[in-house]
Amino acid sequence: MNAAVSTEKTHEPAPACLNDVRDKMFDSLRTTSLAPLINEISRVIGGGKMLRAKLTLTIGAASGANRDDLIRAAAAVEMVHAASLLHDDVVDGGMLRRGAPTFWQEKSVSGAILLGDLMVCKAVQMLEEIENRRLGGLLVRMSAEMCDAEVEQELVTRGAPGDWGKSVSMIRRKTGSLFAFAAAAADGRNGPRADALMEAGYQMGTAFQMADDLMDASGKGELDGKDLGQDAARGKLTSVSASNTDQARARHSITDLCQTSSGLLAPWPPVQAAWLAYLKSDMGPVIAKFLS
Repeated sequence: MNAAVSTEKTHEPAPACLNDVRDKMFDSLRTTSLAPLINEISRVIGGGKMLRAKLTLTIGAASGANRDDLIRAAAAVEMVHAASLLHDDVVDGGMLRRGAPTFWQEKSVSGAILLGDLMVCKAVQMLEEIENRRLGGLLVRMSAEMCDAEVEQELVTRGAPGDWGKSVSMIRRKTGSLFAFAAAAADGRNGPRADALMEAGYQMGTAFQMADDLMDASGKGELDGKDLGQDAARGKLTSVSASNTDQARARHSITDLCQTSSGLLAPWPPVQAAWLAYLKSDMGPVIAKFLS
C-alpha cells in the first residue's frame, strides 16, 4: 500500500464501502473460468460478517490510507478467509455454513478445494496492483501462518493432552494472522503504527477465536448458522474443547486481549478511537453472541 493518503477529506463509513469490496472480489473471479458460475458462488464470497474487511476500512479511514488500496486489501483478506472456510468444511466434514449446506456438499470436495485455491491466488494477484507491493508479501506470510497452524491442529496436536499455552499460540496463528493483516493493511505505510496495528490484530483475532471455541464447545444447536461440537468430536486442541481448560480462563482472556489490543494504539489517538469504535460496533456484538 503506498504512503500517499487519499485526496478525499473523509472516507465513507466502512459499511458503505463493503459493496465496493464485494464488487472487487467478484470482478477478480470474472476474469477466470468461473465467470459463468458467479451467481452460484455468490454466497461463498462477500457474505458473512466481513469482520476483516470492516477492520481494514474502519482503521484505514482514521489513518488516512488510500481508499482504493484499502478496498483491494479488504477484498483480498476476505477472499483468503472465504477460501479457508471452503477448505475447513472439507477437512471437518462440515454440513452447514452460514445457515446453508456447505459448498462441498452442493458441488464436490474437489470443487471446494479448487475454488479455495483459486481464490487465494487471485487475492495475492489483486494486491500486486498496489504501488509498492508490500501487502502481497504480507498476505502470503500471514496465510502461511494460518495454514501452518491448521496443519499443527490437524496432524500434530489432535488427540494430544491439553496445553493452554500451545492452544493460544496455535489460534493466534490460525485466526489472528488474517486479522493482523487486516489491521496492518489499514495503516498505509510501514512503521511503528503499522507494527502496533499488526500486534493489535493478532490479539483481537485470538480473542475472536477463543469466543468461537467457546461457542463450539457449548453445542447450542446451530448457533451462527454452522455445525457445533465438531472440535471436541474430532479431538482438536482448542482453547477450551479438547484442552479441558476451565472456560472461565478463556472468557477472562477474551476481555483482556480486547483491552490490551486497544492499549497498543494509545500513541495514535484517532486510530485508537477507530479501533474502540470497531470493537463496540462490530467485533464486540459478535463475541457477545458467541458467548451467550
